[in-house]
Amino acid sequence: MPRADVKDQRKGQLIAAALESVAKRGLMETTITHISKGAGMSRGIVNFYFDSKEMMMREALKTIIDEYESAWKDALKSSDDEPHARLIALIDCHFSKKLCSAKRLNVMSAFWGHAASQSAYRNQLEAADALIEQAFTGCFAHLEASDLASAAHAARQLHALIRGLWLSFMLNPQTVSRESLAMECYSFVDRLRGAPVRIVSDRSAVAAGDSDVSGEGAKSEKPARKAKAKAAKDAPVDGQMDIEDLFSKFA
Repeated sequence: MPRADVKDQRKGQLIAAALESVAKRGLMETTITHISKGAGMSRGIVNFYFDSKEMMMREALKTIIDEYESAWKDALKSSDDEPHARLIALIDCHFSKKLCSAKRLNVMSAFWGHAASQSAYRNQLEAADALIEQAFTGCFAHLEASDLASAAHAARQLHALIRGLWLSFMLNPQTVSRESLAMECYSFVDRLRGAPVRIVSDRSAVAAGDSDVSGEGAKSEKPARKAKAKAAKDAPVDGQMDIEDLFSKFA
């Protein structure tokens, strides 16, 4: 293997070990020793690739943010150009097993918790937030030909709702299903569109078999969600909404 490839591979192993330790112990409790042992390397090798633990943590955060951005951008590419379909694709992506897992959310929560006092983390997270909110804004702007300010406001609300629902899943991964959380976001979008809204309860979604601590749950029910989303889109807008505890999970 070329020398450059070996270097990249070892660096990747160290970052993976850092993320694993943060998920298990938290940001402050993670040490260089934990990371080096997790990667099966000596402390000396760690120091060769990173000047400090802080630099490693910044790189680890960049890695998880890059994975996040790649996931939602791929979701947009695979969807059609209809604004509602693009919103559904983005919502589905945020509650996929890849992004909505207890381990990943533990890591993100650790960095969010230190962003107020660590400007480097805050800058990285704010840049990532700006990108996804731009994507949401574009969808909302074309959904009902609304003005940009209203679309941006709706985008911030949806983003905040997703964050709150992620927290709900992180705290209760055995009892809260990804399916039910995605349905609440669908309902939020339908409420803005003036379409009839009905939310599936957690209990019925869990009964369908979509709860798992490690993120390795049952097969996705994405086709069913798309069918429901299409039905909501085609439903007549008569101003009557059946909204049951729309923000009951909004933290």
